Formats: sequence, structure tokens, C-alpha cells
Amino acid sequence: MEHMEHGMAMPAMPAMDGAHDPRAAQGGTAHMDSMDSPSGSARMFLTTWPFMLPAMMAPLLVPALRHGYVRSLPARRRRTLTSLLAAYAAVWSVGGLVLFALATALREISRSGAIPLAVGLFVVAVWELSPWRQRCLNRRQAHPAIAAFGRPADRDALRLGGTHALWCVGSCWALMLLPLLAGRWHLGAMVIVTLWIWAEFFEAPAVPAWRPRPPVTAVRIVAASARPLWRSTADGTRPAAVTRA
Repeated sequence: MEHMEHGMAMPAMPAMDGAHDPRAAQGGTAHMDSMDSPSGSARMFLTTWPFMLPAMMAPLLVPALRHGYVRSLPARRRRTLTSLLAAYAAVWSVGGLVLFALATALREISRSGAIPLAVGLFVVAVWELSPWRQRCLNRRQAHPAIAAFGRPADRDALRLGGTHALWCVGSCWALMLLPLLAGRWHLGAMVIVTLWIWAEFFEAPAVPAWRPRPPVTAVRIVAASARPLWRSTADGTRPAAVTRA
């Protein structure tokens, strides 16, 4: 009996190990736990970043694409836009690797999932208020000229995509770090950060200074668009567009 008791006590139950593992409790999924090693972070980058980048950054690329389309000759537009997209994706891919490496380092430093997330929130708060971020937001809206022909045109298209991505990285890196530190709330954090980044897209350039920058313009647009629906609902009538249809 003694031999059997020792034999039965030897194997470790995975569920019990996970219950006492703070990282398992923090991560909640193997999806995020796999980021806790350099190789796991690299795998997560290759499988997640190609979808994460277009979902979060696509609206911010519209002004650069419009500028490249309007400022290039019709025969060169496809080539210009392709070069622009390639440079934009290349710069953001480098930025994404740095963000994934930073998230992995923060998660490795602490066995508690709350500490890396708290650090990320603090970094976001400081960067959101800083004048340097406002400079990045301002420069993101400035687009260089594009030559009409030859290699200068190709170079300018690459420069447009690269510089636009560089200022996007500068303005959004802290926000995009948060979903990588949010553990089981990764998708929820990604949705919130994406909506915030999109809302900031409507803000006009401003003088760099230490101050909060809530995306009030987007809130006003949404409120103005929804006001007819609210009024029609309160009056018990259909909106004008629905009535005409």
C-alpha cells in the first residue's frame, strides 16, 4: 500500500499545476501564454500581426493612399500605391517586432499579469498626454510631394509610405502595446484601442503641449448622425431616409 501511495502521488496533474501558476491564471489561454518566450513571441507575431495591423491601421492609411493616387500619373498609380503599401507594411512590421519583444520582456519580468498591464497603462497615460505624441500626430498628416517619372517617383512613393508609417508608429505604439499585455482580455483591449485610434483620426493638428486629447470630434460626428434617429424614436415616427424608401 505504501508503494502504491507513493506511485500515485508522483504524477503531477496539469490542471492542478495550472491552478497554482499565476501566468496561467493571468493569461487564461495558451494563445497569450505562448508569448512568454522569444520563440513563442515570434510565432505569435507571424500569425497575429498580418491580421492585427490591417484591422487597426487601415483607416490611418487612407490619407496617404489618397495623396499617392492624386499626385501620381494614371499610368503610374498602381506602381505608386504598391510601393507605398510595401514601405508602410515594412516599417510597421519592424515596429510590431519591437512591440512584441517589449511585451514579452514585460511579461517575463513579472509573474503577475497585473503588473505588466499596469505598466502599459502608465506608459499610455504619459505618452497620450505628451507633446511628442502630438508632434507625431501632426506629422502624420503632412505628406511629401511625389515626382512624376522614373526612379524619383518610386523613391517618393516609398518615402511617403515609410514616413507615414513612422509617424503612425510614433503616435500609436503605446496604445498598440496594451492588447499584447492584456492576457485573456486581449481581444477586448484590441477593440477598444482600435476604436480610440480611429476616433483620433478625425482630430485636427494642434500645438504640441502636455494636455489630454480626447477624440471629441468623432463623438460629435456620431452624436450628430444619431440625433435624427433619436428624435424619430422619441416622436414615434420613422427617420426621413426610411420614409422615402
